[in-house]
Amino acid sequence: MPRSFPRRLRLPLREAVLTATTYFVCAAIALQLTRFDAGIAIVWLAGPILFARLSSTPRWRWAGIALACAPVGFCASMLFGFHGLVAVPLSLLCIAEAVSAAWLVRRLYPRFGRFQSLPEVGMFLLVAGLLVPAAAAFGAALCAHAASGIPYWKAWLDWYAGHALGFVTFAPPVLLSLRGETRQWIAAAGSKRVGEAAILLGLVVAASLITFGQNVIPLVIIPFVPMVAATLRLGRFGAISSIVILVSIGLSFSLAGRGPTTLLHGPMAMKLQVLQIYFASIVLIILPLAAELRSRRRLVDRLHAAEALHRAVLDRMSDIVVRVSADGTVRYASPSARQVTGYAPAELVGSSMFKLILPDDVPTILEARSRALADPDQTAILEYRVCCKNGDIVWVESHIRGILDEDGQTSGTVSIIREITRRRQLVESLTAQAMTDHLTGACNRRAFDEALLAVLGQSLAEPAADEAPAGCLALFDLDHFKRINDRHGHATGDDVLVRFVSILRGAVREGDLVARLGGEEFAVLLAGLGVDQAHLVCERIRMRFEETTIRDPLGNAVEATVSVGIALIVRGEESRTIMTQADDALYRAKQGGRNRTGLPLPADPEERRSA
Repeated sequence: MPRSFPRRLRLPLREAVLTATTYFVCAAIALQLTRFDAGIAIVWLAGPILFARLSSTPRWRWAGIALACAPVGFCASMLFGFHGLVAVPLSLLCIAEAVSAAWLVRRLYPRFGRFQSLPEVGMFLLVAGLLVPAAAAFGAALCAHAASGIPYWKAWLDWYAGHALGFVTFAPPVLLSLRGETRQWIAAAGSKRVGEAAILLGLVVAASLITFGQNVIPLVIIPFVPMVAATLRLGRFGAISSIVILVSIGLSFSLAGRGPTTLLHGPMAMKLQVLQIYFASIVLIILPLAAELRSRRRLVDRLHAAEALHRAVLDRMSDIVVRVSADGTVRYASPSARQVTGYAPAELVGSSMFKLILPDDVPTILEARSRALADPDQTAILEYRVCCKNGDIVWVESHIRGILDEDGQTSGTVSIIREITRRRQLVESLTAQAMTDHLTGACNRRAFDEALLAVLGQSLAEPAADEAPAGCLALFDLDHFKRINDRHGHATGDDVLVRFVSILRGAVREGDLVARLGGEEFAVLLAGLGVDQAHLVCERIRMRFEETTIRDPLGNAVEATVSVGIALIVRGEESRTIMTQADDALYRAKQGGRNRTGLPLPADPEERRSA
């Protein structure tokens, strides 16, 4: 070829010439050896060759390849097939049939060409093994009937059988060979793999020779066993190589008058049709099997990759991933469980998830799991405490989601668990700070208001027949506190406040709330005490504070006293009313000379006036 010829056209031209030459040889062989009684060729090799070349070539080259094959197809027909003008439409029908099949398969399955899945194989069989040969047979049968008087439907059946079985039998191995599948497999396989392939394909050769090398017993099932073994072990390479071996040996021996077809009583045309049906049946079993194995192998590879990624992520993440069955048995725990709980994953698997959870938190877990099992699309989020192997208690946050089995039923839950002990402590610390007076450590006004409402709420929840007192509220106000600040300084005043809170806490019960309402005013909630009991407590506080010696930085003694007002917490009263009554009692104590306790007024008006 001249060097001046455009380089980008050299390959397409070479490809077209090679395809046309192969097409002519295959057409000549088929017409010469498988055409009987001036009829249609029983075995058609040329169509699969053109179909395979087109399926492995970009579409912009198809016209050149088809145009190159048209005249050689006409020549083969004139030399070995139908003579005269009828050779023109018949040769063009053969070309159109291969082009149509390739176009339609690529149209319906754009990634066609590797037989990697059942849909791809099924689409090929539908188009190349049924639709296109059946359609082309109508025109071919008309030409054959007009040229040689062959019965129309016999010509239709011969064309369809020969061309459909030819596509199904010969197109896949030729197409995969053109795509370099064999070369790629050999290049990627190691010596051990090549040795295994040689043994398996050698068994296919031996079984084919045994089947077609004798005319006594129809051992047509014998090659199927090593072919399946080669497909299972070698994949598509084993499947295609086995088909090529079987077809080559079987067709050669059958044309030579040997093999199981000789046991049939009938013309050679019928025997070759039966042989093609046998070959097509093998292809219809082996190719889908190879495609399914390929799909499953790819799926397994993806699963292995996903599992490796899954393991890598779980091994490096600090959160715990736990899979639990519906009955609460741990089925999987990630390695990070050891870091948080001290238990190795193997110690947790097979045991109940509830053994690590504090009993007080188990109802919360059960309720969250019930919601997750009932609605797998929703995620339940909750916090609870876990007991570690060393006895420590840690807080965790868990995101729980239901797991569906293959029947779509919830079979358990999966949880992502994160330790939040520090966060919980920080939240509790911030909550405590928000509810605590920073100077004295007593509760602040917000905490007091919530506690008073809680006491009133508890009292309302109690039965009306229960006459036990809800409690008393005691308000304390330091006497002449401004004078203390002015005379001894604010630092000394702060010491007085801190000392007074210390006395309060030492004089009341552990569950009684001590709060600083503001400035030098304090409150104590004495739950469950009557007025007389509360009076005794307040008097003890007042006297202890009066007897306490407090000195300023110069060593001067600070004289400090406190006045108290008591109010009874009555069912049905509002907190504002209770506070007003305590303020009134405190005011009466102040008016009476300070450093004393003011009691609530009697309910009877006459007793109130005398008081």
